[in-house]
Amino acid sequence: MAIKLQTLLDSAAECMGSGMNPVVKESMLEVVKSAYEEGIMIRITLGHRSFAEQARLYGQGRTNKSKPIVTYAKAGQSLHNYGLAVDFVIVGDDGRSALWTEEEKWTRVGGIAKSLGFVWGGDFSLFRDIPHLEMSGGLSVRDLQGGWRPSLVSRNDGHIGG
Repeated sequence: MAIKLQTLLDSAAECMGSGMNPVVKESMLEVVKSAYEEGIMIRITLGHRSFAEQARLYGQGRTNKSKPIVTYAKAGQSLHNYGLAVDFVIVGDDGRSALWTEEEKWTRVGGIAKSLGFVWGGDFSLFRDIPHLEMSGGLSVRDLQGGWRPSLVSRNDGHIGG
């Protein structure tokens, strides 16, 4: 494998940002590590997203019609806004080229993530979102908007670095 695990872990921590729930962040790093051990390289593309960034993305395809709609969640309506969701991509050995057609690998990563307490977007029935993982602790966006925060417990074995 050309790309090193530590490079993926460092990149993941940076891309998730400082607003992540610590259990979600730790669990996502474990997903990256476990997948790597099975020969699957994951790059995190997004973790925490500010309300301002969410509003900008929501406007894409609506106020800025030159680009496609990329989200149906307004500011405060995404689990990303609360540090409870992560988007990722499976990449080749170079760590850069996205492997969107490798269904078996996506399904395996979804399984690894679910074993650590994530809900995988690939299981969503209305809008299948395979590069999305979330861990809300059973709280809804409305609960989060009301100031509630989940009590999450790590399910990893404690063998990750970072």
